[in-house]
Amino acid sequence: MPVYEPKSSGNILLVWDRIGNYHAARFLAMEQASNDSKVFIAELGASDGLYHWENPLSKSPNYTCLSKKQVESNDLINRFFSYRKLIISNDIKTVGLSGYGRIEYQIFLVWCWLKGINVVLFAESWYGSNRWLNTLKGWFLSKTCTGFLVSGQRAEQHFNRALKINPKQIRKGYSVVDNSHFTAPPGIEREKVLLCVARFSPEKNLERLILAFKQSDLFKNWTLKIVGGGPQKPHLQALADDYPNIQLLDWLSYPALPFLYAQASFFILPSTFEPWGLVVNEAMSSGLPIAVSDACGCEPDLIDVRNGFTFESTNQNSIVFVLNQIAQLKPIEFELMGKRSKEIISHFTPEDWASQFLTLCEVSHDNY
Repeated sequence: MPVYEPKSSGNILLVWDRIGNYHAARFLAMEQASNDSKVFIAELGASDGLYHWENPLSKSPNYTCLSKKQVESNDLINRFFSYRKLIISNDIKTVGLSGYGRIEYQIFLVWCWLKGINVVLFAESWYGSNRWLNTLKGWFLSKTCTGFLVSGQRAEQHFNRALKINPKQIRKGYSVVDNSHFTAPPGIEREKVLLCVARFSPEKNLERLILAFKQSDLFKNWTLKIVGGGPQKPHLQALADDYPNIQLLDWLSYPALPFLYAQASFFILPSTFEPWGLVVNEAMSSGLPIAVSDACGCEPDLIDVRNGFTFESTNQNSIVFVLNQIAQLKPIEFELMGKRSKEIISHFTPEDWASQFLTLCEVSHDNY
């Protein structure tokens, strides 16, 4: 994808619930691409109940925490006035906002609309089917947002067809990681490991994956390694007990992830609900072939017949069938599929994300 050379879009503010390494990569790419605009970044709260990210930008002069409370805690007034002050004091002309589900974001959207500040909405959603609710969402978002940076094909279709957003206001490419970080370190030999990186929670469908692995032809010679930790760990551990080739590990730190991917030979994500699946980006950056369920938002964008397989998330036999196909692959096929993964994911980078964001800024300036 060609790098976009932007005009000045004024100072930019990027807002997420929490800031981790994934968001920092986007911020740094935006700083490099934004010409003479200054880029600021803010997070909604200082902690959250799900992830325990360390903010790599916490000492940046362009970083702000809108509330000292946990993201899930009610601190609406403080967050709004911190947000308002940040925009006014830094002459922000464009805001990149992480979704619209939280009441804080809805208020941020309305305030920016009243003040004539452009908002580019970040979104991975593609699954809403309530026609009346979609009509209401579409009306609200078309009024308050000037652009939409969505994850991929499914989200693009949802915003265009269900929410009736003008396709000129939509760009794909939101869901990216720092691909270079996940490139396999040299000198590590791949083992017969089927890797899954996912939180141990019901929507990740890990129980069905474990049962399918036990039934599959992979079971005799491969190890299933599931990394994530979470509330279902005792239940999943009971399924894995007495099976040394089924390993359950807690979440690993960001620096440790490249070594984890480098030791595996195939990656799988069996979720029954998955807006996108950034772990698939990570695995592909490492050069792994991929198997994902049909419920993963990234499936039509990242998986083709040359780099992996797709299966029905709620059909255990469908998972077994794919695992049996993996068992029949030859070493050269693993290598070629991994190369295809790297080729596909090379078009999903923080630099591409920044380019699409700035393109939306220009579209909004031309039409509003």
